Amino acid sequence: MTPIRGEITEIIGGTSSGRTSHLLTCLRDVVSRGETAALVDTEETFDPRSAARAGLDLRRLLWVRCRGHRDVALRAADMLVRCPGFALVALDLGERMPRLPPTLAFRLKFAVRRTDVALLIVGRRRLTGSSAALAIETLREKIEWVGPGPAATRLARVRTTTRVLRSRRAAPGWPPSLWWSA
Repeated sequence: MTPIRGEITEIIGGTSSGRTSHLLTCLRDVVSRGETAALVDTEETFDPRSAARAGLDLRRLLWVRCRGHRDVALRAADMLVRCPGFALVALDLGERMPRLPPTLAFRLKFAVRRTDVALLIVGRRRLTGSSAALAIETLREKIEWVGPGPAATRLARVRTTTRVLRSRRAAPGWPPSLWWSA
């Protein structure tokens, strides 16, 4: 799944549902084409080592750390989508979701169209309503643990499903489940 330039895409889901894996995949795909991306990291959960192991070229990524300040993160994303030069601006809101003023959703929608940047918003629930061209939900189906003894203690892999909630280009539905290895 690659976010659409000039549109807003939302990835929502709970903890360990695969939403961060989708985020890293989107960032990796954009920078692997030689383009530049920005990540607004609200709760500072981005791990550059894991991202580099996943194939993300960190030299093409602007990482904005917001120290848990959601209002700062929203303002940073609003500013970055207006800056020319980014193919993708990703806003990772983490676990606690801010209230999004309705006017900000429309302002972001028109800004990404004007600058032809893709805006990817990642969080627990949807924020932008009809302003998003694509909204997907990640759901955790199963976790497998491994290790010696009767109680396995090491995460082996997670099985997730991704469901399209809203799409202007395709019908909503359920694609096949995916296994993510630890």
